[in-house]
Amino acid sequence: MKSLIRTLAVGVIAASCYVGQAYADTVISPLDKSVPRTHAHNDYEHDSPLFDALHNGFISVEADIWLYGTQLRVAHDPVTEPTTLPTIEDLYLTPLRDLASQVNNGGIYADGTPLLLLVDIKSEDVSTYERLHNVLSNYAVDNPGLFTTYTKNASGGYDTQKGAVNVIISGNRPRDYMLFQDLRYAAYDGRADDIGKGIAPEFIPLISGNWNTFFNGDLAWDGLGTIPDDTKAALDDIVAQIHGENKILRFWNLPIDAPSVWGPLYDANVDLINTDNLASLSTYIQSRQTQAVPEPSLSIALLAVLGTSLLLKRRPQSQSVIDHQS
Repeated sequence: MKSLIRTLAVGVIAASCYVGQAYADTVISPLDKSVPRTHAHNDYEHDSPLFDALHNGFISVEADIWLYGTQLRVAHDPVTEPTTLPTIEDLYLTPLRDLASQVNNGGIYADGTPLLLLVDIKSEDVSTYERLHNVLSNYAVDNPGLFTTYTKNASGGYDTQKGAVNVIISGNRPRDYMLFQDLRYAAYDGRADDIGKGIAPEFIPLISGNWNTFFNGDLAWDGLGTIPDDTKAALDDIVAQIHGENKILRFWNLPIDAPSVWGPLYDANVDLINTDNLASLSTYIQSRQTQAVPEPSLSIALLAVLGTSLLLKRRPQSQSVIDHQS
C-alpha cells in the first residue's frame, strides 16, 4: 500500500478518532449519479481510498483484509507492524455508514445506487470471516438497512433484505461456513467452476475470474487492436451463461487496463469492469452512455438479485434492460 495512504489513515485515526463522514468532507465528495459497470481494483491503494472511487461514480470497490488479533487490517501483503495499517472499519465501514445515513435513500449515492464492497480475505478463511461477520453485525444492529442481509428460510433458500452496501466475500472464502449460517451480511464470490451448477444467486451473485483462465490458447488476446472474433464469441457466450443464472460477471488480470479492452467488455455487457485507472474508466463509460440509445449496465442486475426495485429483463441474444419500478 502506498505510504501516503498509511500516513493519512493512521494520522487521522490517531489524531481524531477517525469519523468516516468527516474524512469524506476533508477529501472529495461522491458524484451525485453513479457510473455503471465500474469496479475499483485494490481500491485501498488509491490516494483517497473509497472516496476517489465514489468521486468517479464507481459502484464497486475492492478491499483486501488480514486478521491481526481481533483487528481487520486493510493491505495487499502482510506486515510486521499491523498498527501502521488502517482497519476496514476506518477505511470503509464507518464512511459508508455515514454516507448511507446522509443520503437516506437506501443507497450510497444521491441517486439511490447501493455500493458493492468486495472484501478479499487474505488471512485464514474461517477466523477472518468470523471476525468480519461480527463486525458487520455490530454495524447492522445500530444501522438497520446498511447491509444487504440473507436469512435462511424453511425451504433452505434465503430471504433477502436489500441494503445500501452489498458485501461479497472473495479471496479465502469459507464456503461451508457461509452455507451453514442462518444469517449472513455478505454473499460469496464465485469462480468459473461455479458456472452452470444451479447455485442460487442469493449465495453467489457474482462470478469473478482471471481473464487468462477463460481466454488462453487460441482465444488468447494481448488487448491491443481489435479483439479476435473467436475471443469475442467466447466472451459473449460466457456473459450469456452467467446472465442466464441471474448473476453478474467480473474479470481480473485483464490484458491491459485501457479502452481497447474496456470497449469489448462494455459491448459484451460485462457487468463490472476491473480497473486501477478510476478517472479514465469513469470518463470512458460516461462517454459511451451519451451515445445513441445506450444499453444500461447489467451491473444493476446485482441489485435486482439483492432485492432492490430494479428488475432485470432479458432481451434476445443475451442483451438486457433494467427498468426502474416506481
